[in-house]
Amino acid sequence: MQLEEEQKAHLEHALAWLRRELSEMQLQDQRLREKLLQLHAGMQDLKAECAYWEQSDPSREPVSTRARSSSEDMGVPAPTDSPTSPLKGETSRRNSVP
Repeated sequence: MQLEEEQKAHLEHALAWLRRELSEMQLQDQRLREKLLQLHAGMQDLKAECAYWEQSDPSREPVSTRARSSSEDMGVPAPTDSPTSPLKGETSRRNSVP
């Protein structure tokens, strides 16, 4: 009987440790997801800004399509009404990340 109680206590201790570890991993996952979303948004902003400045400077040679990534064409179109702040109010909903 004593042995069964020790085994049960050991198992409960192990399960409690696993719960703590999983909880910590979930927090890390959430932080990583937030950071990745921030990085993605920053990259989209830079792509839109680059496209805006390419369109606004006619003397500049356009970047060839081979030099650009294939996903760049799916980004946010650059606004044409505000040269001082080309990205204000623009959001991208093209990705599938919730």
